[in-house]
Amino acid sequence: MMRGVPTAFAAPSLKKLLMSAGEYIYVWPFAKGKDMGQSVDPLFKSVPEAALKDDRLYEYLALIDAIRLGNQREAGLAAEQISERFLGK
Repeated sequence: MMRGVPTAFAAPSLKKLLMSAGEYIYVWPFAKGKDMGQSVDPLFKSVPEAALKDDRLYEYLALIDAIRLGNQREAGLAAEQISERFLGK
């Protein structure tokens, strides 16, 4: 457990898409983060700070983590969301 920035379906823009079955969320470790959760290594060390500065980047990186960390249902939903955002489908 660590303080950080919520990712995957715990990210603010994705919370409404899927209800979590557990009380723990995934977070990118970040000293200035306001949430506690299970630590997940971001794709790059600069991700947490960059994501907090750019909402769209945050949303896309959280979707990638949802694919990376989620079960089949969550990964499928995240893939659909990415398709909708990039391809308009």
